[in-house]
Amino acid sequence: MILMILKLIMHQSSLTLTKLKIMKTKKLSFYLLALAAGFVLILGSCNKETNLTEDVNSSQGSLKSGKGPSANGQGSIFYNDNTRHFAFHANTKPNGSTEGSGVLTYNGAEIQIKFNIDCLSVAANIATMSGNVTSSTLDTWPVGTPVAFRVADNGEGSGSNPDQITLLQQSPGYDCLTWPGLPFNDVESGNIQVKP
Repeated sequence: MILMILKLIMHQSSLTLTKLKIMKTKKLSFYLLALAAGFVLILGSCNKETNLTEDVNSSQGSLKSGKGPSANGQGSIFYNDNTRHFAFHANTKPNGSTEGSGVLTYNGAEIQIKFNIDCLSVAANIATMSGNVTSSTLDTWPVGTPVAFRVADNGEGSGSNPDQITLLQQSPGYDCLTWPGLPFNDVESGNIQVKP
């Protein structure tokens, strides 16, 4: 584009050379100054347009990639002569907040605890989550009780170690960022996926 403008200036200069000779020195200086100012404005606007496009593309990229950390899973563990079934999902929304839920059942579905997940912390293949009980068949786990648990995604396939999960624990005063945790239990059947 710059070359085209320079060629246009050169072409116009050769055509109007005789006219320019007639113009007074003051008018010639003004004409060249105006031409140079126009040239600078054109170059400046091209540069701003490029920067604006880059800004829009980068902001769209971060919005499109709005996929923050997430964790989900379902399966069962064997603990204290009981098979405990679990299912959960937690996603980080584009605004940085966490949204999710989970359920834990055992004793042949006689005991069931449902909870929301409003905090998710992911480090490599380990996710820590916390939230509050939303319904429960146990009087000792009333609605609103803060809870937390941690999972480990140890890969896929028969050659990988089993995924792991802690017990769901009441966690007053803690969230996913401060919960000290419990020991892991191997997932007997099922799958856990953690995405940083």
